[in-house]
Amino acid sequence: MRMIYVIAYFAVEIGAFVAMAHFLGFGWAVLITLAAVVAGFALLQQQGRKVFGELRRASRNEVDPRGPLTDTALLAASSLLLVIPGIVSTIIGLVLLAPPVRRMMRPVVAAAGARRFAATMDRAGIYASGMYVGRGTVVDGTVVDVDGTVVDPTPGPADRGLPRGR
Repeated sequence: MRMIYVIAYFAVEIGAFVAMAHFLGFGWAVLITLAAVVAGFALLQQQGRKVFGELRRASRNEVDPRGPLTDTALLAASSLLLVIPGIVSTIIGLVLLAPPVRRMMRPVVAAAGARRFAATMDRAGIYASGMYVGRGTVVDGTVVDVDGTVVDPTPGPADRGLPRGR
């Protein structure tokens, strides 16, 4: 299924370049593609400094970290799109660098990140409640020590039911 997306991407990029070459000429199409990449990298450098400055301020608790964290994810996505050759990916990468677009995309990125984090924790066996889901059979009963005292089965505050290292 993913191969279909790759083939569709190549078809769109080639179609855009052929259309640009048809209307403007091959030389201008190559020149515009290269100029877009250079302009994208210059804008990426400027916006990258700004975003990482905000991330630094968030690490010192001067600003709310949600904005800089999602901006960093969007900056990484736009960097990837700018590095991939092609006019369509370069234009999408440039659009993602614009601060108003990043501001609009923040809830989407935060929701996707939260969903991905929850799925990763589910695969690891640790749920959002902090409970460890172990494998094996659970037997109800009472634990009695050797001297006949009943052991309290409730975990203390330090033991939250997470697995311990061996």
